[in-house]
Amino acid sequence: MQGWITVFAWQATATSIVFLTATQIQGVIILNYDTYVPQGWHGTLLMWAVLLTLLVTNVWGIRFLPMIELIGGICHVVFYVMVLVTLVVLAPRSSASFVFTEFVNGGQWASDGVSWCVGLLTVVYCFVGFDGAIHMSEEVKDSATTIPKVIMLTILINGTLAFGFAICLLFTLGNIKEILSTNTGYPIIAIFYQATGSKAAATAMMAGIIIIAFSSGFALLASVSRLTFAFARDGGMPFSAFFAYVDPHYHIPLRSVGLVSVVIMLLSLINIGSTIALYAVLSLSSLALYVSYLIPISLLVIKRLRKQEVQFGPFNLGRWGLWINLFAVAFGIFIIIFLPFPAQPNVDASALNWAGPLFGFLLLLALADWLFRGRFYYKGPSQEIGGAEELKYDNGVEISAQHAKSR
Repeated sequence: MQGWITVFAWQATATSIVFLTATQIQGVIILNYDTYVPQGWHGTLLMWAVLLTLLVTNVWGIRFLPMIELIGGICHVVFYVMVLVTLVVLAPRSSASFVFTEFVNGGQWASDGVSWCVGLLTVVYCFVGFDGAIHMSEEVKDSATTIPKVIMLTILINGTLAFGFAICLLFTLGNIKEILSTNTGYPIIAIFYQATGSKAAATAMMAGIIIIAFSSGFALLASVSRLTFAFARDGGMPFSAFFAYVDPHYHIPLRSVGLVSVVIMLLSLINIGSTIALYAVLSLSSLALYVSYLIPISLLVIKRLRKQEVQFGPFNLGRWGLWINLFAVAFGIFIIIFLPFPAQPNVDASALNWAGPLFGFLLLLALADWLFRGRFYYKGPSQEIGGAEELKYDNGVEISAQHAKSR
């Protein structure tokens, strides 16, 4: 069940990144061409174009992935500074009282507190996926210590930068009603245009964000495909033997890369009929990911409270570990309660947050798979046996030694 929840969550997350990148491009087109009328199939074709770029790079340009990620990281910092400077110099100013003391209950909830909690949906989405680096651990040197450091530094650095960016945006929002009613679909585009008064300048600023989105997409497709490969290798999926395969020429789990890409392509077709229906699928990512985090952390807390032996790796948080685990469980429960809430009360089906019902449906599918197939084939995480030339796992799946690493 945990495996399926994680796979569902990451598949939805990968689709959401492709969707956001494609629709940001579409938003820039809307900004620059007043006569352009966006259609659902336009967004789908743009999603396919973005996906094709990610797929080609992950198959034929995989050796360039570290360089792409490095360039993306550099652009992340450079564009961050450029955008902040531009907004601070050119954008209209909001007062400090507006930024720090005024509350806007845009969701029309009876309580400002509930409105604030529901508003966390967007914020939480920006920080999900911090476990993505774990999916690449078999291809990382000294992963037992390197991966935890990467996860912590990622949150520390990006959390700090995001807080600074949020404060800057609040001081430079300008006309809130105007930016929220933008036909581009992205208020940030309206903020850039309102600040600079130039479509060309706003386009250039958005180009930086799109480049960063692309760079994250490359790594995300690699990460989700490795997760899918590992789950198949453990016998967790139908046709596990087929998808738990590493191509001897490209030295990547090619079939898993293809599976993730095909699912994204098929989900993008939903956008032709209903963008709202696609949003329902994409909204699943945050809820499912937090459930996937909560389950193992809760089990670890129970084991630690019972004073049962826990076999730690070379990286652990010492005496602070239990308290951090307890806080993680408390926050996880809190955020999972509000993630399925709609943006506003008393909504119809078109504005409902379908993450909860969809998550429940997927849980039923996962349970059915366990009852009719999984319990006969799933053996748990695989353990390596065998020599250096070829590695076999206890479920009988073979992979090349060039891909496998000691775990």
